[in-house]
Amino acid sequence: MKGRLSSLRAGFVAERRFLRRERSVLLLLVVVPLLYPIIIAALYSSEEARERPALVVDLDGSALSRRVALDLDATQELRVAGRLSSVDDAVAALRRDEVDLVVVVPGDFSRRAKRGEPAQLAVWSGGANLYTWGITYPAVHATVGALNRELAAQAFRARGLPADPAAARSAPFALAERLLFHPSAGYGRFVAVGIFLVVFQQVLVLSIAFSSGLKRELGLPVAPPPFAGARLLGEALAHAPFWLGGAAFGVLGLAPALGWSGSGAAAAYALFLAFGISLLPVALAIASLARDRMGTFQLLMFFSVPVFVASGFTWPASQLPAPVGAVMALFPATPALRALRVLSMKSGSLAAVAPELGWLAVLAAFNTLSAALVIRRAWTRLPGFPWGLRTTPLAWPEPEKRNLP
Repeated sequence: MKGRLSSLRAGFVAERRFLRRERSVLLLLVVVPLLYPIIIAALYSSEEARERPALVVDLDGSALSRRVALDLDATQELRVAGRLSSVDDAVAALRRDEVDLVVVVPGDFSRRAKRGEPAQLAVWSGGANLYTWGITYPAVHATVGALNRELAAQAFRARGLPADPAAARSAPFALAERLLFHPSAGYGRFVAVGIFLVVFQQVLVLSIAFSSGLKRELGLPVAPPPFAGARLLGEALAHAPFWLGGAAFGVLGLAPALGWSGSGAAAAYALFLAFGISLLPVALAIASLARDRMGTFQLLMFFSVPVFVASGFTWPASQLPAPVGAVMALFPATPALRALRVLSMKSGSLAAVAPELGWLAVLAAFNTLSAALVIRRAWTRLPGFPWGLRTTPLAWPEPEKRNLP
């Protein structure tokens, strides 16, 4: 135990000196946790898309068709950017991404409505952006529904029915909508806090592996035996204040300032800590295998986006292929992102995410055992055999090759 503590302390002290000497690692630890959340916050600061541009092709030219255009423009989701007389011109603008929606009012629209016959509106959309489609089409649907109810009530009143019964007859069923956990329906709150966790993951894994890869490039020893794991853990502890500070900046600073954390900011930060503990052994194992700086970037670029997409955060987990779901259960980001969704939108209590915290605890134990085996094998491998397949001892270079102050 004394030897492990000495190795841990030696790793911590040496890494602090290395950070002062090699500013590229320090730059990564400072800039990424601050810059990325600021960029994400700026991109999603408006929270939701509103007043998406639409074109109205009015082939009827009646008072009723003009009423449709005015009602569409009055919604918060749509903005009538223009009224054209040619469907071809409107579709061309849609293909150029100048507008999100085209509404075509046919030439017999008002005439059919006056005769009590069904009148149709044609709605054209590119459909490439599902988010904007999910905003603009319901706005058209709600506008048409309100106009239908008004015309029906007018027809009943023309037959002598009083106003209230006429309104009830025109719309016998009422729909009451309540968004319990996300009443604003804002997109920023939906996705940004999850990206903060991914940034935290990237910095935690990348910084220690980047540092180890750089040491190997410089001919410096990386976690030599006999207590390689303790030495790497000490080096990681030298990075920990930057990881925790970056997480605090995003979760306790930016997210509450933009209204993205609800009442669960403190609980979300505690979740980040639990996630970091479960992820740290993985970072140490990767650091023990890092041959250079670029190899770490390549590994993380390969895994980071699939892990985020397949975690069930932006796509229903039940819709993922069963083998993918089984594999993703081994990544700490999966339970962490699911718990983060609950804390930021439903409940600020850690008790609400107890199953996910238990999941993280199991992964922390599993990852620790796995990392211990990987690190033990890594120091005996030859350069060029990154997965420890060779057991020939590696002759560690002398520290005098580059003395650090």
